[in-house]
Amino acid sequence: MIEFTNVTKKFDGQFALKDLNLTIDDGELFVLVGPSGSGKTTLLKTINRLVVPTSGTVKIDGEDVADSHLQKLRRHIGYVLQTGALFPNMTVEQNATIQLDNLGWPAQKKHDRVVELMSKVNLDPDQFLNRMPDELSGGEAQRVGIVRALAARPKLVLMDEPFSALDPVSRRQLQKIILNLHQQIDTTIVFVTHDMHEAFLLADRLAVIHNGVLLQEGEPDYLMANPADEFVKRFFDVDNSGTRLLKQVLNAGLGRPVGKDDQAITLQNSQTVYEWAGLLEKNPSQLILVDGAILTQSDLISYVADLGKEPTND
Repeated sequence: MIEFTNVTKKFDGQFALKDLNLTIDDGELFVLVGPSGSGKTTLLKTINRLVVPTSGTVKIDGEDVADSHLQKLRRHIGYVLQTGALFPNMTVEQNATIQLDNLGWPAQKKHDRVVELMSKVNLDPDQFLNRMPDELSGGEAQRVGIVRALAARPKLVLMDEPFSALDPVSRRQLQKIILNLHQQIDTTIVFVTHDMHEAFLLADRLAVIHNGVLLQEGEPDYLMANPADEFVKRFFDVDNSGTRLLKQVLNAGLGRPVGKDDQAITLQNSQTVYEWAGLLEKNPSQLILVDGAILTQSDLISYVADLGKEPTND
């Protein structure tokens, strides 16, 4: 568990964080989201003491990080930056095992661990272990960065806008990888992004931060349906963001009554069409039940087609 208590940080007399209180539970994929300059990365860096609060405390499992031995603290926290941040003069395997070298793992154990993780991030070890960083694409380099962060089996991994510099295809691939990894490993992930779509895709829970202030935290669907104030509402505005809720699909007149033989999965009207599309990706014939109405794949196609006919505000 990570506990932020009355955390304040000033830089040159300006508030980056203001009296912030937040708890992140073990095993969560917790997303800090907000516009650029909101303070979310500053908050993330207080966890591994790259930033020291002006006042307040940050505790991991009840221990104040300010009282922790710095090297020991960071040794057990994985960290993924905005770019792969690989050492250019070292091979992929050498980059991936840096933390394991510091922990004194034997050579074969290091190799086996990296091979295991390379397969999980869809990089063939036989093809990639001996490559140099300049032989990798941006997405491949970031996958190696993820392997390095997870290699020592840390209980906590910090990810600071790790996909922001990638093309949309690579970004989507890595988002899926993170979701799959989080289901497979017993690790808490704290993920920073300014992209609301990414936050909703990844988060078990998320916190909206603006001007150093925590505005709201909770599960994505709840925040979408119950914004705490006007800023949160605008930030998650369905018309500006392109995010669409299932209740909007019903409001568009789509759906049909439930039939006696219908086998449907129940979703809430505050869930998004992206979640619905994810179910259809696995099973195109899957029916969903929302507020007593059945929605099918053809309803989704009709809804998306109608979006292209909506007037613009230009």
